[in-house]
Amino acid sequence: MDAQRLARHLEQAETHRKVVGDYRGAYSLGVTAHPSGSGAALLLRIGDSAAPGVPRSVKIDDEDVPVIVQGGFKPPTPL
Repeated sequence: MDAQRLARHLEQAETHRKVVGDYRGAYSLGVTAHPSGSGAALLLRIGDSAAPGVPRSVKIDDEDVPVIVQGGFKPPTPL
């Protein structure tokens, strides 16, 4: 799936539910290039990279989209 098409899916709550699953912490979800160069992937930044239940791929429009998980995310603090 190309990055523009995948980015349109980020606006849908269903996409967030598929990716985040049962994780209840702060997170950021975006689109990035897959490290293998095979198209776009979802980038999920969360506080704990070992969060259980976070999938490594999700099906969107009948395509398997990789999910790259990065730990150490800290949400912005309000001013």
